[in-house]
Amino acid sequence: MKSLLEGLIALQNVELEIFKAEEGLKELPKDVEEIESIIRARMGSLNAVDEEIAMLEERKAPLEAELKENQEILDAADARIKRIKTNKEYLALQREIDLAKKRKSDIEDQLLGIMDKIEKKLLDKERIQKSFEADKVILDEKKEKLLAQMQDLQAVLAEYKGQDEKLRASVDPALLSKYDRIKQSKKGLAVVACHHGVCRGCHMHIPPQLYNELVRGDKMIICPTCQRMLYIESAPEKEKAEEKQKAEKKE
Repeated sequence: MKSLLEGLIALQNVELEIFKAEEGLKELPKDVEEIESIIRARMGSLNAVDEEIAMLEERKAPLEAELKENQEILDAADARIKRIKTNKEYLALQREIDLAKKRKSDIEDQLLGIMDKIEKKLLDKERIQKSFEADKVILDEKKEKLLAQMQDLQAVLAEYKGQDEKLRASVDPALLSKYDRIKQSKKGLAVVACHHGVCRGCHMHIPPQLYNELVRGDKMIICPTCQRMLYIESAPEKEKAEEKQKAEKKE
């Protein structure tokens, strides 16, 4: 019976490799996307800081222009004050100078506040940039490894795809049908080895009489616990003889 199962064992090995490769190719792109998402988020943080700095610079520009204009008013007033002849003209000009100085002080306060915010944002940008550069090295390495794993899995698929159909064609149809039914409910593992009376599928002992029949190899044996097809693993002649002697003693 082992000889009949050899085709199924080979088929199962190929199908399991294909299954693992296909599952990996489903999951690995998600891992790659997660890394790319982290990188995009970090880039987004940097861009957000740049946008905030740009907005502050936009607010600063008209204030600087107004400050320059205000200073020109003060300079002109200083020049005019020397030519004033009456007290009334002096008081009017002094009010104008006082208003200009007050506005200058207000503008300078606003500019100092904006420049302070810009300085903090630049420090934030530097901190985020340094952290991002350090993390990006690690993230890029992880991404490269994931892409390499994907290439390996694609190579596995290229190697095994097609082999499964050839192996299926070589297996007895009735046996293949039974194999497919078991495989559907056992996550792809339908044929398993039995070692010293223990099923490698569910790790449970099978009855001694059933094990003896399995050792004889003259009929299909199903594990009574997990319903998988069983076979005795190939072993050196000495081990085979020991298995046979154990079976004969139990009889």
